[in-house]
This record gives sequence, structure tokens and C-alpha cells, in this order.
Amino acid sequence: MFDPSLVSPNFILFSLYILSCQSKSLLQTKDTMACTDNTTAAIHQPPAATTISDMHPDIIQTHILTRLHGPALASIASTCSQLHALSEHEQLWENICHATWPSTRTPRVRHIISTFPGASRSFFSDSFPSFAAADTYRHANIERTPELVTAVDLFHGRQRVLSRVVETETESGWFRCSPFRVDVLDPKEAVATAMEYPRSEEACERLREELRLSWIVVDPEGKRAVNVSSGTAVSVERHWLSGEVRVRFATVVGGGERGSASEAVLCCVTVTCGSEMQVREACVQMEDMDGTILNGRDSLGILQRALEGKRGTLFLTGEKDKFLEFMNRKSERKERKIRDERRLDMACVALALLSFAAISTLFFFRI
Repeated sequence: MFDPSLVSPNFILFSLYILSCQSKSLLQTKDTMACTDNTTAAIHQPPAATTISDMHPDIIQTHILTRLHGPALASIASTCSQLHALSEHEQLWENICHATWPSTRTPRVRHIISTFPGASRSFFSDSFPSFAAADTYRHANIERTPELVTAVDLFHGRQRVLSRVVETETESGWFRCSPFRVDVLDPKEAVATAMEYPRSEEACERLREELRLSWIVVDPEGKRAVNVSSGTAVSVERHWLSGEVRVRFATVVGGGERGSASEAVLCCVTVTCGSEMQVREACVQMEDMDGTILNGRDSLGILQRALEGKRGTLFLTGEKDKFLEFMNRKSERKERKIRDERRLDMACVALALLSFAAISTLFFFRI
């Protein structure tokens, strides 16, 4: 998985300009060697202005565009009509998708991508950037999504650790009523890695920065995709007893009913590694601000909002801050709920004492 830092379009255009100048200079050198002495003066005349259009399209497409990653290719496509046309070739975007997400090489995912309006280019524009769900609450029609396909890729630095594709049906009562959870590994499956066990807080922080996860949820029926992972981990924790390492990737999905616990929902991907740093578990769940794991019906509606939401430019660099903000809101909501319960308890105690005093007074006067 490549580093998502953008290559400046101006730098790319400058490279194209230099290449075109070199090509034209080479042609002029050949002409100079073939010319006679009586044309020497004409040869030394200043060359005409060189533009990108002077370069053969095959040179640009074969030697330049194939070396770019997705964001750079999208940026350079917006500079001029010629580069836009050359950047629309399906093979370019298909190779970029395969290099970015090895899980997209599977036949099932490749077939789904081929049905998208712009094929691999549309899939990349849906899956690579960050997403933002709708700000206003609206009811989601979950019947439009009978199936979800999940493509997962985990990287440690530049080394691929895990690639999986999971298909999940969403129409059964079991899925809609049970707590939402999608696992990409079998219960007894473990994936060996070359990662070192973090034995200090500094090592945990270093591991957090080195790990990158892509968790793409695809709606084959709606021909949309969304990456619900935060890209980099938001937390790395060691269990004090078992020694397991839990790595969390999380994004906050807004747009729920205002004032409810689902006004903001945490889409949390947890990767669990054993004491020998083998990956034993990788799953995604939805958690509201009360700490409740949502069921499949509610989670599917939230995923639909994410699928239909706006896209940004890159993975969210401030997702850890949003995660901490969500946890703070969750704690404040819990404390407010505890205070409300205490007030209710005090009111009940006061009412009980008042009732006891009234009954005692009535009994005393009756005597």
C-alpha cells in the first residue's frame, strides 16, 4: 500500500515539459548532423516553444502515467483535456487498484468493479478518500442492499500482512436482529507476521504509526463502495494478562437522529494479535454513544449513509482526534445519565419518606 501523499501536478507537468524538451533537442541534434554548412545559420535559430501536446500520447501514457499513484493521476487528469483523456484508460486504474488493495485481484471483486459506472476509476474514487455521512437524519431503505462484500488489506510498513474478501447477506432475520459483526478470519485461523511484539508504550506508538488498514465495504447492487477504516490505527493496547495486542481502527459516522445515542456512531475495526504477533482476529462492529453494539438492521442503515456520503481527498488524518472526541462525548453522556439516575433515585427516596411520614401522621391521628 503506497504512502497517500500527493505528487504535485505542477511537478508532473514540469517533468513532462523537460521530457518533451529533451525529445525535441534530440531531434534537432540529428537534423544538425545531417545539415550542410550553408544551413548552419538556420539551425542556430531559437527553437519554437515546446508544449506537452508535442509529445506522442503513447510516451505519456506508457512512461509517465503508469508511474503515478491514484491521487497523482487524478490530479494530473484535471490539468488539460489531453491528459484527462489519457488518464481515463481502464488499465491504468485497474493496475492502481490492484497495487493499492491486493484483495481487489479476486475474481468476485473484479467482477463487481467492472459493473461500476466508471469501472476501476469509480471504485478508486469511492474507496480511497475519506467519507462524510449526511449531516441530516433520514430513514434508510435497507431493502436496497441485499448483500455486502468486504475487501480487507492490512499492511505493516510496505509489507502486506493480510488480504481477505468476505461476502455477507443482509436479508435474513438473523443478520438484522443480531449484533452486527463481520469477521474476516475463521475462529481457529491465525496469520503469521514479521512484526515485533511491542513491550513498551513507545513501541506501541511506533506500531500504531506503521500499521495501515483498508476495510472497503462494497454494495454490489448499488454499485458503490466506501472505506470505513481510519487508515492508520487510533490506538494500540496490550492486555495485561493474556499479552494480546489489540489494534483499533475507527471512523465516526454522523447523521443519526439528533439527541439519540446513534447521533454519532463509531465504526470500529479491531485487529487482535497473539503474543507472537500472529493475527488471530479482524472484525468490524458499530457502537453508539451509550456503548451499545448495534444490530445488523441499524448498522446497515449507517453503512448506507456512509456509502452515499461525500468523499474527501485522502484518508482522514485527524480521525484519531475524532475518535477521542467521540470517546469524550460517550463519557459525558454516561456521566449525565448517571447524574439523572441519581436525581431520580433521590426523588424516589424523598417520595418514599414523604409517603411514610404521611401514613405515620394519619395513623397517629387515628389513634
